[in-house]
Amino acid sequence: MSSDCFAVRVKNVSKIYRLWGSPRNRLRVSLKRLLSHVLPAKWLNIKENESLDFPEFYALKDILLDIRKGESWGFIGVNGSGKSTLLKIISGNLRPSRGSVEVDGKVVILDYGSGFNGEFTGKENIYLKAILLGLSRKQINERYQSIVDFAEIDEFIDQPVKTYSSGMLSRLGFAIIAHVDADIIITDEALAVGDVFFVQKCMKFIREFLKKGTFLFVSHSTNDVVSLCEHAVWLERGVVKSIGPASKVTQAYLDKSHVDKIKSLTAEDEAEASLADDEIIKSEVVLGQPKLSKLMNAKQPKPLIDAHRDANNLHYLRNDIEIPRIDFTSVGIDTGGAKITSVALEDEEGTALGWIIGGEAVTLSIEVLAERELRSPIVGFQVMDRLGQILFADNTYLMTLEQPVIVKQGTKFTAEFHYQMPLLPVGDYVVRAAIAIGEEDSAVLLQTLNNALAFRSVTSGVRHGLVGIPMHSIKFTCQSVENHA
Repeated sequence: MSSDCFAVRVKNVSKIYRLWGSPRNRLRVSLKRLLSHVLPAKWLNIKENESLDFPEFYALKDILLDIRKGESWGFIGVNGSGKSTLLKIISGNLRPSRGSVEVDGKVVILDYGSGFNGEFTGKENIYLKAILLGLSRKQINERYQSIVDFAEIDEFIDQPVKTYSSGMLSRLGFAIIAHVDADIIITDEALAVGDVFFVQKCMKFIREFLKKGTFLFVSHSTNDVVSLCEHAVWLERGVVKSIGPASKVTQAYLDKSHVDKIKSLTAEDEAEASLADDEIIKSEVVLGQPKLSKLMNAKQPKPLIDAHRDANNLHYLRNDIEIPRIDFTSVGIDTGGAKITSVALEDEEGTALGWIIGGEAVTLSIEVLAERELRSPIVGFQVMDRLGQILFADNTYLMTLEQPVIVKQGTKFTAEFHYQMPLLPVGDYVVRAAIAIGEEDSAVLLQTLNNALAFRSVTSGVRHGLVGIPMHSIKFTCQSVENHA
């Protein structure tokens, strides 16, 4: 494949830092190492087992990465994993210790405050920073007013930037970046600038840029990575742990983080967590017993304000969901032993639905054929948006935990999940179905269907979050507090 299609090629890049206990120790070892080539060791007071090698720390080790033009990549990992170091090397701000980096195109880093002189006015800094980013004076003249309008600081543009707030500096910096015709944009946790309206403007620019440019994004937010990036790299201690589609890499990273967190818990922490869980369960049981004397004798505070609204009257919450008929063929894992034969969303009578209103009761029915004898098989599903983000999921593991079942070879069995359909933003969604055996945490997957069912939210009033909940009512109560002093 021609190298012309690559925006960035990272070839076996390593970044090595030398570690020293103190500046004095650094000087002492360096001098001894230099003089050891011309003077006897006894003259230098070098001990028999003393090492004169430089102590080294690998911030990056043998990184190999090809990024094609027009692709968007997210870089994830814990602090100190090498994410920022790698992007600094790609941008040319840091030299690798070993290996090489090839970059085709103009690279711009979303570092809003750099390149500004506090004594200069906003106008002067526009020219200063834009020239540093490769624009000619003629180009700056042509784009100057557009930059000022984008930043929305017209009335302060002739004031020294040392008088600007951090938000105003961010606005000006982003406005300049948006007008320099970059081929590659690199950002390190720097997308939230200014108020919500300006953030929306910035995100609109980023999404427009994603249609034609190459985008490299460092973030601790896996949701942001999945939302903005097609591909992802997971770095751990300077080494590539995983690389591939953003949804898969971020999920692997979250799984590993969850496992590490569990392992870090001490026995005392686990006991406290278990005790807390027990208390929660007990309190739920108590609250479910309205005839208990403690609750019967409890004094009810007098409500001062009672504001209530009925969600059934909020017509803007109507959510129309279309379910097109498809033949699912996208088989993920298929190790044999069972085959999913049917997946459908049904009403209470078991009739397959072609249209759903968000908030109504539905049944997700998954039919499976046992190709061999199965002991307590687990049937599960995940509902994902178009970016691969899991919105909700469940399985049958707990149903057979206390009463194990054996399904004979050649038998068809069905798992039915009854729930109230959440409210979904406009967009496309898929259901991933799976059949497995074993324990929930270590189940062996027999078959998965990645696109077992598809549906489209056509209209929606969801304004917050990835999904909305069918709200029955919203009640606001202000209670009086008696003074017992």
